[in-house]
Formats: sequence, C-alpha cells, structure tokens
Amino acid sequence: MSRSGSSKRQPAGQGPGRTSPPGKGAQSIRSISLLLLVGVVFVVAALMVISLVGFVLEPDPAVKAGPMYVTLTLTTGAALLMLLVALNASYLPFMSPQRSRDAQLVMTAMGVTGVVTGLLTLGGAVSFIVARLVIASLAFMFITLQNARLSRAREPASQAQARARSQQRRGGRKR
Repeated sequence: MSRSGSSKRQPAGQGPGRTSPPGKGAQSIRSISLLLLVGVVFVVAALMVISLVGFVLEPDPAVKAGPMYVTLTLTTGAALLMLLVALNASYLPFMSPQRSRDAQLVMTAMGVTGVVTGLLTLGGAVSFIVARLVIASLAFMFITLQNARLSRAREPASQAQARARSQQRRGGRKR
C-alpha cells in the first residue's frame, strides 16, 4: 500500500497555494501601465500649455478674455503641477512626501478654482478644459494609488530589516 500524500511531496513554496513575489511579467506590465498613465498626464499638460499660448496669441472674440485667461492660467498650472507630482510618484522621486502632499493640495485648489471660474463665467466654452482635467485626474489617481500601494508593500520589509538590526548583539562578551 502506498500513501499518495507522503511520497509525492512538493518543495516548499511550489504548491498550489504559492505566495511568491510577482515575477518579471507583472513588473513589466506595471511599468508599462505606469508609463502610459504618466503619458496621459503629460499629453494633457502639453495640450493645456498649447491652449494657453494659443489663446494669448489669438484670443477668441466670442469668449470673454478676462475669465478665459484666469481659467486657462489656473488649469494649466494645475496640469503642470499634476505632471510634476505624477513624475515624482512614479519615476523621478525628487520631492519629499510632505512637499508632494503640499503640491497636490495646491494643484487641486488651482484646478477646482479654474474649472469653477470657467464654468460660472464662460459656461460651455470651457468644456474642453474640464474634459482634459477629468481625464488627467483619473490617470493621476491611478498613479498615486499605485505609488501608495507600492510604498505600503515596501514598508514591512524595511521595518523587518530595522528590527533585525536592532536585535543584533553588539560586540564583546557578557560580564
């Protein structure tokens, strides 16, 4: 009589309930999706700059110039800040977490103020600005969510290393 369970053991970590870290495939998909999301934010920022420069050079006579300048300036500033914070959260971490949160707050305030000003004073003439910022905001939210998730995943590993270092015996013999 043979036992089916004891003779066919699998090496540790190779069974059906395996919980190994994600492989290169998942990491490359994550990198590609992150690149696409940052690309969306970049395209929106570039379109906002082009719209601002275009309106400054050739203002549309059918649109009130004053409110449009305010709206375009605020929303373009928000889009550029969004690009900087997205780059910081994804590829080029050049800001501290506190500065990044402050930039996100300023970005949100500028974007909301610009959109509300535009909608209240210009109405449908700013619908293209609102649509662009909504698309960029969705991409930006995915970037920040992924960054937060990766930060949480890295945190326990660094805490475990710090605990192991603190528990190491410091030289010399016991007296």
